[in-house]
Amino acid sequence: MTSILKRSLIFIGLLIAGLAVYSLWYGVKADRYDETVVPYLEQALPELASWDYARLKPLLSPEAKAEFETDEGQAVYQLFSKLGRLESSGKPEYLGDRSDESELLGDIEVLAYTVPLQFETGPAVIKLNLANNGQRYFIHHFGIHSEIFVDKTI
Repeated sequence: MTSILKRSLIFIGLLIAGLAVYSLWYGVKADRYDETVVPYLEQALPELASWDYARLKPLLSPEAKAEFETDEGQAVYQLFSKLGRLESSGKPEYLGDRSDESELLGDIEVLAYTVPLQFETGPAVIKLNLANNGQRYFIHHFGIHSEIFVDKTI
C-alpha cells in the first residue's frame, strides 16, 4: 500500500473511533439526566401549559421569574395561550448541558431539552433550559414553536 493510502485509512479509523466514543459519552450523559429530568418534565409541562402564571411561577429560576414579571414577559406567555389546552407530550430529548452561575442559585448546571407537544390547536415543540442547583430543577428559559404562530398573510 502506498503511504498516502495508509495515512488516509488511519485517519478514517481514528475519525470513526472518535465519533463512536463521542456518541457513547453523549448517550451516557443523556441517560443519566433522563432518570430525573423526564419525571420532572412530566410534572412541570402541564403547569407551564396551564397558561396561569401563578402555577408556572414556582417552577421558574430567579432569572426566569425576573423576565416573566415584566409586561413583555407576561404578554409573550399569554401569546402562548393561543395553543389552547395541552393534550399530550412526547418523549423529552436531551440536547446538551453546560455549567453556569446564577446570582441567587450559585453554580448551576443548565440542561437543554426539547419535547414534542400536542395542543388542541395542533402540534408544537418546546425547547427548555433547565437549571439544576444540585437540589432541584428550575425552568430557566423556554420557547414554543408551532405553526399557529406563523403569519400566513405574507
